[in-house]
Amino acid sequence: MRQYYFISGLPRSGSTLLSAILKQNPEFYADISSSLEAITGNSIDTITGNETNFIISENQRKNLLYGIFEGYYRHIENPTIFDTCRNWTKKTNLLQALFPYTKILCPVRDIVSILNSFEIIASKNPFHTTTLVDTTDIDNVFARCHEMMNKRDGVVFEPWIFLQEGYALNPEMIHFIEYENLCKQPEKTMRGVYKFLEKPYYSHDFENLEYSNENFDRFCNLEGLHTVRRKVEYKPPRCILPPEIVQEYKKANMEFWRENNEMNQDIIEYK
Repeated sequence: MRQYYFISGLPRSGSTLLSAILKQNPEFYADISSSLEAITGNSIDTITGNETNFIISENQRKNLLYGIFEGYYRHIENPTIFDTCRNWTKKTNLLQALFPYTKILCPVRDIVSILNSFEIIASKNPFHTTTLVDTTDIDNVFARCHEMMNKRDGVVFEPWIFLQEGYALNPEMIHFIEYENLCKQPEKTMRGVYKFLEKPYYSHDFENLEYSNENFDRFCNLEGLHTVRRKVEYKPPRCILPPEIVQEYKKANMEFWRENNEMNQDIIEYK
């Protein structure tokens, strides 16, 4: 019987790298963000807003959502599927009701590093305007960073909120994976992932990874956004953010997952 697990967490924190590693296991299927979360959400909204809402049973609703998952991945033969979306952590109760065994892998990274990573990838695409932020009147690094941290729908702030929501509600479902740990100690980190999933460990080849998704990156106008290098290793990026931005978000201390968490012992602080 097919099983469904999920990858969520923060952007620019290694979810594509994690997927590339997981998919080496012939039992697993993983890829970049899918539209499945949006499809299930829209389906629930449609049923709830329909005049037949009160005659559709809970079992019918659950079966409908089962059908969406099965239909979406019918072409995949792997028995264990990891669906990726930043929004899944706001729906932990739904996932738990559908798949009581399920868990969510959440790659994370300090906020300054995330903002810096977005700036670096944007700087490598000077002839294109990214679609990741509303570019109206946004033509400088301060405006771009503040837009990504917009409390309404910022591309960094919104998944950070969802991550807090899911962890507060169902912490046993969520496993944080620090980007630096995944890059510096991939085997140790992945053994922790398998232990959390309660799956037998698969011996991954961390010297031979390759993954890219040109179509998705073309939509964002950011070539290389989802490109994974062959070898898993940590190459500290140069910080190209102004000191004022670095200090602002370091002082914000938004890395809540580092508090009282066993994985913290090997965390590398951003400098």
